[in-house]
Amino acid sequence: MSSLPFGPLGQHSLMVCIDMQRLFLEPGEWYAPDALSILPACKRLAACSGEHCLFTRFITAYDSQDASGSWQRYYKRWSSVTRSIIGDDALNLHPDLQTFANETNCFDKRTHDAFDSSAFSEYIRSYNPSALVFFGIETDVCVLATALSAVDLGYRVIVVEDACASSEPNSHQACLAYIFPRFDQQIEITDSRTLLKEWQVS
Repeated sequence: MSSLPFGPLGQHSLMVCIDMQRLFLEPGEWYAPDALSILPACKRLAACSGEHCLFTRFITAYDSQDASGSWQRYYKRWSSVTRSIIGDDALNLHPDLQTFANETNCFDKRTHDAFDSSAFSEYIRSYNPSALVFFGIETDVCVLATALSAVDLGYRVIVVEDACASSEPNSHQACLAYIFPRFDQQIEITDSRTLLKEWQVS
């Protein structure tokens, strides 16, 4: 008997690790200390799912002029994280997760929503997963944006609560306590232990 609200995962599920990059896991303006605490859970999920785990990276603009629309204002405010300042290495996945990623399962994006990456979107469309399992950072930004796009596209969506974090803990908790539960017929919330058990029997 499955412990998930809507039954077993199915044999064609995918895990999606969102933006677990050095940019967020090392000291700096976008440092999210709580992300370090979820790193072991993220690593276990990635190790368990193997080739069925995808990774995303948030690629910042080179500078504000490299952006368009309101993103120009955004990068004027956050000029310290533009590539002209931080370089490319800070955008790499954390070393503990880099070992699981390669050019076929790691997708770069320039917005909060991973589905805005045509490569990611096409991969998901072609794979047609029975479920999409999301974890990573930030719960209230890129995880939320990507999960809601997946909902709109009709996919089964599962969020792993103890493998998500944010630089704003109150906002993280609000997502888990109020926002995700608003989509109770479309977003399932579970923990990594339960998810790993379900994955092994699916």
